[in-house]
Amino acid sequence: MLWLFVLSGFSGLVYQSIWTHYLGLFLGHSSYAQSLVLLLFMGGMACGAWLVSRRSELLARPLLAYAAIELIIGLFGLAFDPAYGALTRWAYTSVFPGIGVEGVQLVRWSLATALVLPQCILLGATFPLMSAGFIRIKEGAQGEVLSGLYFSNSIGAAAGALVATYLLLPGVGLPGAMMTAGLLNVLIAIFIYPLTKSESPAIVATSHGAQGSRRRRLPMFVLLVAALTGASSFVYEITWVRMLSLALGTTIHAFELMLAAFIAGIAMGGLWLRSRADSLDSPLRTAGWVQVWMGLAALASMFVYAHSFEWVGWLMRVIVRGSEGYGLYNVASGIISLLVMFPAAFFAGMTLPLLTLALLRQGHGERAIGQVYAFNTLGAIVGILLAAHLLLPGLGLKLALAVAAAIDLLLGMLLLKRYSISGFGARREIAWAAGLSAAGISCALMFVHFDPLMLNSSVYRHGRSMLAEGTKVIFSKDGKTATVAVYEEPARGDGAISRSISTNGKVDAGLTINPSAPPAIDESTMVLLAALPLSLKAEYPHVGVIGFGSGMTTHSLLGSRNVGRVDTVEIEPAMVEAARHFGSKVARAYEDPRSNIVIDDAKAYFSASPTKYDLIVSEPSNPWMGGTASLFSREFYSFVPGQLNSGGLFVQWLQLYEINPQLVSSVITGMLANFSDVRAYLANESDLILVASPKGRIPALGADAFNSELLQADLARVGVKTLHDLQDSFVMDRRGLIAFTQQYPARANSDYFPLLQLKAPEARFRNDQVADFGGISVAPWPITKLLAGHSRRPINDEATGGSGLPLRVVSKNRAARELRRAIVDGKGNLTVNVTPSDALNAEVLRSRAEACSLDKDPVGSADMIYSLAIETVPFMAAGDQVDLWQKPTWVKCAPKDSAVADAFALVAAASQDDQEAVLAIGQRMLGGPGARGVLSSEIASHYVLGSLHYAALATQQPELAKILHSTYTPHLPPIASSDPILQLLARLSMQEAPAASPAPGMGTDPTESVSLRSGSK
Repeated sequence: MLWLFVLSGFSGLVYQSIWTHYLGLFLGHSSYAQSLVLLLFMGGMACGAWLVSRRSELLARPLLAYAAIELIIGLFGLAFDPAYGALTRWAYTSVFPGIGVEGVQLVRWSLATALVLPQCILLGATFPLMSAGFIRIKEGAQGEVLSGLYFSNSIGAAAGALVATYLLLPGVGLPGAMMTAGLLNVLIAIFIYPLTKSESPAIVATSHGAQGSRRRRLPMFVLLVAALTGASSFVYEITWVRMLSLALGTTIHAFELMLAAFIAGIAMGGLWLRSRADSLDSPLRTAGWVQVWMGLAALASMFVYAHSFEWVGWLMRVIVRGSEGYGLYNVASGIISLLVMFPAAFFAGMTLPLLTLALLRQGHGERAIGQVYAFNTLGAIVGILLAAHLLLPGLGLKLALAVAAAIDLLLGMLLLKRYSISGFGARREIAWAAGLSAAGISCALMFVHFDPLMLNSSVYRHGRSMLAEGTKVIFSKDGKTATVAVYEEPARGDGAISRSISTNGKVDAGLTINPSAPPAIDESTMVLLAALPLSLKAEYPHVGVIGFGSGMTTHSLLGSRNVGRVDTVEIEPAMVEAARHFGSKVARAYEDPRSNIVIDDAKAYFSASPTKYDLIVSEPSNPWMGGTASLFSREFYSFVPGQLNSGGLFVQWLQLYEINPQLVSSVITGMLANFSDVRAYLANESDLILVASPKGRIPALGADAFNSELLQADLARVGVKTLHDLQDSFVMDRRGLIAFTQQYPARANSDYFPLLQLKAPEARFRNDQVADFGGISVAPWPITKLLAGHSRRPINDEATGGSGLPLRVVSKNRAARELRRAIVDGKGNLTVNVTPSDALNAEVLRSRAEACSLDKDPVGSADMIYSLAIETVPFMAAGDQVDLWQKPTWVKCAPKDSAVADAFALVAAASQDDQEAVLAIGQRMLGGPGARGVLSSEIASHYVLGSLHYAALATQQPELAKILHSTYTPHLPPIASSDPILQLLARLSMQEAPAASPAPGMGTDPTESVSLRSGSK
């Protein structure tokens, strides 16, 4: 029977976890919505337990009632996903459009209640019914039964937390996980039914005169103890989770490990008590000592936690950053969570069985089981609300934990005073308890210091347990949903003083404070999130921004006179408070009358607002952060178009660091399915900006953003002074993004199959990077210019342009001009923009050309020509390459060797965009007698075949591209054939010529890939 209750606990925790995901999608992931989910779950369970307490003694066969309830729960579970889908669709399409914002919230919460409250009430009835039935079967062992069932249910719940996250969600998603839990409940009902035939009569409450009357007054004190200890236990849990998130990371895996560690501690407490409970003389006296030790253990957890950052830092330094290493990191995270949580949770696992056993011995009957369980659960609700909305925001982590510990210590002393054996021994017990309590609280308050430099170190990313020496923490606050900090780092060598804002240790933005110093790399991202859409359309009367961050994106948007009202939706109030410390860099976000800062979940706010937007900019935190991945989902991208006015645009930030290409592909796949046109831009090598239009094509970049003086100043600060500077950020159009998703096929990230939420933490641990977008912008062929329709940058723009964005293509532009001077004019003194190998190639090739010795080493000369063409042709206008490649004045003697002559001819044709000539020359080279030499060279084969694919793309000849690929790719050297940029170009060239913009969800299917053979991905 205990094993069946293990399964019951398992399914119950799966329900709780999966319901939180489902209702979070409907209610939004704000702290208020999360509190409502917990309120429904715990409140329903309390209600169910209380109802059973009033009827269990009247039930002849409580196990039969338990089996029936398990069956009903299972049927509810099996029907939940279709019911949820139907109900929420009906709400969005038929209900919400006809009511106001306040009405939407009321209906939303009412529907959420209707979805889960009935199951929660039934779940709350299971423990009292199972306990009553098992006690009737196993008479005279009430303590053993209660402790055993509490252990079984809790250990099953701990397993459910881990299995739901590590197996069910990755394997079958939310619908499959819900169905699994429902099937388990049905099986439990089937297996429990035969046991119902051996039940005995109920244990009925007894009363004997005045003594019985006194005993009937006792339960209220005991029930209050149950409620208060339930409240303190959940304050512990929520505070520990917030604390450990700073050390282990705010990921779904870290959270479930913490939850499992807490529940496992409770289970072990029940197990330890199981064989001892029935031999206790006074369960309430024992409960008093248990409360004292629980409070002391909670205080001791502060000392353990203070060392956890050093442990995590050591782990990050010694564990190999791979998939196996991530598994070890999770195991170690679980151990650290156990060290912090287990001792106090162990004692928490004894309180409920002890209090229930005491009431049963006092003759209060089976109703005591449900009453204690109900009060304990109601106390848990109070603890959740206190921790989330009062203790953590008001007192911080350390004092919130100390307050909860003080409650347990006080409860322990009250129980000892009331139920200890009278006399000197009782006074000595109370004195010991008081002394230990005072010593524990004093030591914790005096000797434990949560250093903000440690708490905000982001040790789970970099392995450093403290911020750099000299760092000053300017702001630190434990908010309702996260711990937010602003800190200032020591001045760099260039005099720059930077400040960063972090959420649970993860830096969300960094800005340089002194105006004369170079900008921080994040500044280009935040400015371009505003400037790019402002360069695509003339005006935006109503703008929505998801995520406040540093406030700089909102500040930059308001630098344009063509922007009307800007609604910036931020989920954490402390974030808005903290960002004020960036001063004038974000002042317009606070002071401009057009700025409207809203504290809410973004999706909940937009869906409830009757106003639609001309532009929505989404810049949430990284997708591995808890609750953020839903803002990168297919469902979110299907939601956004409905919030945009006709002609409106959507802008999405997406990281390219600590993520892999498949996860980026999963985001882009979801976006391509819901927007008719999508374009990608780079703010720097690590930050991708996606601009999407629900209908029609996205216009080309224009100079409108430079017409507003304030925004022009913001752009100039990050190196964008001309339209060419801005155009450098473009990397891919819809065709390129489709090719990318074909190269890295992945299921679209979905709210119901949360690929990003599950896989992004591992990619972060492995420090994965996505280099394809930066790679295509500096490819040997001007792919980005062709996709964007931009002309290549003229030499004379170098004088009028700015310093440029922090992109490799900007350095390549400079290097190309220096190489041209070195080759054509023989000028040395090359800067750091030119690599030593390119400088050497330029020097050697020019000397050979001057000495008429190019033919002496034709293969080497041809390879140098291709190498230098790679560094020059894509980065200069055709007219600037006449004396370099088209009519090379620096070549004294025309080469006679075909390998060298063909190299010059091919590069000359490429430099002047004569793609028909490129096709003719390239095919002759690969089909002629010198083909073996070309294909055996890594540089030559890569450049020649890539040039042919580029020419096929430019002339829209996909069938020719397919022939080129199938004919020559198998013969390329491995390094050339496995180059992801060449593969991407091949996929692009083999796509059919683009027609009119497809409607969302139609047109080219990004998952329908072009087949690439011979080692291609």
